[in-house]
Amino acid sequence: MKRWGLLFLLILLLGCRAEERPSTPTPSATPIPLTETPTATPTLIPTSTPSPTPTATATPTQTPTPEPSETPMVTPSPTTLPTNTPAPEMAVPTVTQQTTVTRWQGVAEYSFFSQSTQQEIFFTLYTPPGYDQSDERYPVLYFLHGSQGSHILFWNAISREVEAANEDAGAWLSQLINSGELPPFIVAAPRRPAAFGAWDTANELLVTQEFIAAVDGNWRTIPNRNGRSIAGFSLGAAGSMRYAAQRPDLYCNTMPMAESGVDDAASLWKQNATAVLDSGLEVFLAVGELDMRAVDASTAIADLLTQLGIPHQLQIVPDVPHNFGQLYNQIGVQALQFHASCWQN
Repeated sequence: MKRWGLLFLLILLLGCRAEERPSTPTPSATPIPLTETPTATPTLIPTSTPSPTPTATATPTQTPTPEPSETPMVTPSPTTLPTNTPAPEMAVPTVTQQTTVTRWQGVAEYSFFSQSTQQEIFFTLYTPPGYDQSDERYPVLYFLHGSQGSHILFWNAISREVEAANEDAGAWLSQLINSGELPPFIVAAPRRPAAFGAWDTANELLVTQEFIAAVDGNWRTIPNRNGRSIAGFSLGAAGSMRYAAQRPDLYCNTMPMAESGVDDAASLWKQNATAVLDSGLEVFLAVGELDMRAVDASTAIADLLTQLGIPHQLQIVPDVPHNFGQLYNQIGVQALQFHASCWQN
């Protein structure tokens, strides 16, 4: 019995040692890979990450540099162009004929693009008998319409209201020229541009430079002040007062008809009185007797010109309201002869 007991005890001890061997390497093998993995990972990432970072930073630093320098270079271009567009001395505008249908003898409708107003400007132009058969140069009467009219007011109103015109203002002018009552001349009448208000400062460049350049550059005119007159009705009268006072070097006379407001044009006559007197500019104010507002305004202007010592005429026409055609029915020939009095070849 004792032998079997000792044998059983020996077997039990050997079994316990056999179980302890695998337990020792298992825990030591597990931490080794765990230790190597975290150690290798942080070491590689920080080492490789900083080295490309400066390289990547340097590239964007160079890219934005040209962008700001290019942006300012583009900006001045559009700013400079509009400033230089309305130059004081400009090329002759290209004129386009708008219609071949003749409503009035010798009168046609044209247009040109205005740089100062950035729009197409329509105008009517009359050429006298024999213009196409000669090489002569002709004086020009520039006419500015009123607030309710357009570039056809001169022709429409005369054709309708002047009895001698027989419904054709162009034929009436040609008849006066053929009879010797008037010298041959051209009439040019622009349409006031939309959204540019009155015939005032906003349209000064258009009237005194662009329109004259278009007419002188495309027709045989006398291209100096001895070959130019300016007239206007109502709102156009204010324009003919203003532009003549501002530029007496451009026109030899002016005829404001039914001027309805003295406005700031009066101050221009005061400022330029010396230049007006030196130029010899002639002034003829005409107004209908029944046009009370215009009578008051025209009388006030006449008084101002008297104070300034500027020679002028004032004619109040009996029984005529604020109507250009009716006014011209009474004094049309006289008005045209007034303009012709200062024209020279």
